[in-house]
Amino acid sequence: MNIEIIKEKRRTIVLKLQGGQSAVLRVPKNLSEQQIAEFLESKSAWLERNSKKLQQQQLFANSFDFAQFAYLDGKKVGALKDILPHFDGQLESKKKKATRAFYLSHFEDIVRLAKEISQRTGLSFSEIVPINSVRVWGSFNSQKVMKLNWKLVLLPKHLTEYVICHELCHGLQMNHQPKFWSLVGKICPNFKAHKTELSNFSFLLKQDFC
Repeated sequence: MNIEIIKEKRRTIVLKLQGGQSAVLRVPKNLSEQQIAEFLESKSAWLERNSKKLQQQQLFANSFDFAQFAYLDGKKVGALKDILPHFDGQLESKKKKATRAFYLSHFEDIVRLAKEISQRTGLSFSEIVPINSVRVWGSFNSQKVMKLNWKLVLLPKHLTEYVICHELCHGLQMNHQPKFWSLVGKICPNFKAHKTELSNFSFLLKQDFC
């Protein structure tokens, strides 16, 4: 693995993976080469484990071709040129706009699912607002407004359900303390597995789709 070592004015050591094959190590200026070597040795298992995880996530991300195909509920549903009228002859900007419009047209499915889960669990919300965040799948505020990323339409249904359950639980616990996760666990017993699986789809948040 290629590790870039940066000595700078700082007190702590920070090691950050940049991808499956590279990392950046930021260390205090006065740290010796031996100390750096010893630190990297102590982190060798962590580096190997997490670099493999990143490589697997990248391979998974590369299995999607958003420029040519549409995906819903975690599955390929067809070629964009067959779904969207005159897709092939359009400028890239118009292709992007048409693709987003296609996905947004399915956001009502997310709204219906949220209403079903709300009725089933007794956890309420005041309204649902679609968002296009590159950081989060959803949020829930003190006015019980639930904001959900429209890219949820691309996820497998069980992961979308987890995100909705997660946000609805914030109606009772506006934090991520143990009480919150206990509540999530009662509603979504497999939430830990879903949370891990959801991380594999994090690339979608920054995906521009065309």
